Amino acid sequence: MYTFEQTQQDVAEVKKDLKELKALFFEKAEINPQNNQPKTIDEIVKLTGYTKPTLYGYCQKKTIPHHKKNGRLFFFESEIIDWIKQGKQKILLEIEADANALLSNKRKASENEK
Repeated sequence: MYTFEQTQQDVAEVKKDLKELKALFFEKAEINPQNNQPKTIDEIVKLTGYTKPTLYGYCQKKTIPHHKKNGRLFFFESEIIDWIKQGKQKILLEIEADANALLSNKRKASENEK
């Protein structure tokens, strides 16, 4: 059972952590204000290394996040970076961990059926 003093200490610690998180959040928001500014296709070419025709093809196939207004394409850097991160290739250790977890779950399921 928790004592009142222990609960007060826990609340104080949570408040301190929350203040630190808020400070980090606002610091990060101030560092990258340009991420909220729409980017042109030329800027996205520089960011990604893809050619214009490749990017236009991705837009046409709706595989890259983009916005269209009055016939012009706009991109947001944060969306493009998130899109790039979606293509992350797992390293061997991650694949092995996934395989072990899957096998473990299958073993548990088969044991529960018995």
